Amino acid sequence: MTKGSYSRVTDRNRRRIQEAFAELLSEKGSMKNITVTELADRADITRGTFYNYYNNLHEVGAELQAEIEKELFAERYEFNTIGDVEQYVNQIFTFLRQQESVYRQLLSSDAPTAFLSQLESGMTQRVFSIMREKGIEDKNAEFELLILTSGTFAILRKYYRNEVSVTLEDIHDYLSHKLRIMFERYVK
Repeated sequence: MTKGSYSRVTDRNRRRIQEAFAELLSEKGSMKNITVTELADRADITRGTFYNYYNNLHEVGAELQAEIEKELFAERYEFNTIGDVEQYVNQIFTFLRQQESVYRQLLSSDAPTAFLSQLESGMTQRVFSIMREKGIEDKNAEFELLILTSGTFAILRKYYRNEVSVTLEDIHDYLSHKLRIMFERYVK
């Protein structure tokens, strides 16, 4: 668990620490190659300031992961129509755009592979549960969704690593289009 109370200064310092963490992770490839001193220097804060917010580097990574999971898998979304699903996808991609520089750095290293797999699995399970709530028990629908989510996360990995010439909007538009087709095909 992280330390401290929240304020504008806290938010700014946490964001600086997270951005420095992502940059260093991208450069060094592994958290074990990063020191608190390096991170504090990169974030333009003191080591003491770092320890006001975090007990160790693992907490920085855990907080980034929790932030993403909170946004992607929030229970606040209700899914009654294709419009609800599209709104959910829009909010995910808005979040990804707002945090793009951090995630581009973070995901350009090999370190977060397990993390991305966890996100992919979480999103897939979330949409599977929505399908079941809507009475969709079709194996083809589940298979189609699995291919769609796996493919989307594979392209997102490549996008953040600058390995493909698509934009975040391209990925967003394609995912929204395919989800609309699936929803229309399987929801009676």
